Amino acid sequence: MRSSEIRKELEPLFEQYSFVRALYQENFGLTVSANSRQSTADPLPATRGIVISIWHNGFFYEASSSVLNLASIRKLVQELPLSISSLKLPGSACELIPEQTATGSFSVPVKQSLSLTEKLQLARSYVQEISARDSRIKMTQVRYREVKTREIYISQQKNLEQSLSRFEAVFILVLRSEDGKQSTQIHDGYSRQGGWEHARPDEAMITRMIEDGIRILNAPRLEPGSYQCIFSPSLSGMLAHEAFGHGTEADTMSKGRARGTEFLGKAVASQKVGLYDSPALENAAAAYFFDHEGQLASETRIVQDGILTSAIADHRSASILQYARTPNGRRESFDHKIYTRMTNTFFTPGNAKLEEMIASIKEGYLVDRATNGMEDPKSWGIQLEALIAEKIENGKLTGKIYSPVIVTGYVPDILNSIDMVSQDFEINGLGMCGKGYKEWVKVTDGGPYLRLTARLS
Repeated sequence: MRSSEIRKELEPLFEQYSFVRALYQENFGLTVSANSRQSTADPLPATRGIVISIWHNGFFYEASSSVLNLASIRKLVQELPLSISSLKLPGSACELIPEQTATGSFSVPVKQSLSLTEKLQLARSYVQEISARDSRIKMTQVRYREVKTREIYISQQKNLEQSLSRFEAVFILVLRSEDGKQSTQIHDGYSRQGGWEHARPDEAMITRMIEDGIRILNAPRLEPGSYQCIFSPSLSGMLAHEAFGHGTEADTMSKGRARGTEFLGKAVASQKVGLYDSPALENAAAAYFFDHEGQLASETRIVQDGILTSAIADHRSASILQYARTPNGRRESFDHKIYTRMTNTFFTPGNAKLEEMIASIKEGYLVDRATNGMEDPKSWGIQLEALIAEKIENGKLTGKIYSPVIVTGYVPDILNSIDMVSQDFEINGLGMCGKGYKEWVKVTDGGPYLRLTARLS
């Protein structure tokens, strides 16, 4: 379906209302999975639909539908004004931030494609190769997923189209100790913009995953306490996402459910801390050219030199709070509501070297392989979970491994304790993010190594 056809169907609404927008969306994809017993290829459910939004008396009124033809759109155009009339809401004094004119068509290049047979063969070959590395590997699974999305955004001021291609590779191991008494599971992988050119994993990633899996087989739990730590990019990314991603979502702030509102313009972290969100981050899996409200991709500097400088916002929340718009209005799909959502969220790199950071710690831990996290935006309590903590003694890694590890604390305390930031920068691409318990969208997070103080258990 072409944007010109959709725009023509929307003309009656453009004439009747001051602001009308529509998002047309197509999705399809494929999951290829292999283990030692079988290999499968499963198409992802294909969807095609549209949502039309009308701004009227301080509210957005919306209607969505699967799209089979132009008649599906025409029906929404006819029915939505009738719904507005029948609801008779009292109205609101909120004035919507005006849109800026923009047009454009954008796409993510895909450098390599494979036949279905080649995709299955590739997955099976990595299962065999990885399984043969060590006798303690009892199960290997390789999973590839490709998702292709086409989106058209149309309003009175804008006409935008983007074609996105996301590729994900996940490698999962189950290991058992030689005496058969201990077993564990570990995984690694990545998600990037593009296609099957990303299917072949980095050799160092696979080797390190196997080594870490073996190291945690008989690992004990550590003694709970407050420790000086080094967070790997995996942990620093999850800290960025949970600490000041969720805590600065404008729709949550507008409802009084996030403390970020109280601290805008104030110090919330050490001066070494920069924390950004950017759908314009090159090659990152959660990147896009414009959000689901037609806001062109750009970088938002949430924390700069330790100061909370900006929230992330959807169009309506920015208008209510009188904040600057950011490209963070996202839907799980065309038939879901818009929320303020993160994209690629990360700490910015510093100038320290990892070796210097380790040498500076008399007793502490290098914490790696984040697995889960949660934060309360109202109280700023945070909990992160990781698979590995390696003991540091007298400035050296000891090889003593503890697993699993739970990090807890008060967000400003943790961020203010950051006193060294490495030159490294890595983005972890396997994340998905929910709003509460639902509304799942693709996100990534990452950053450098961070030296800080936190409570571990």
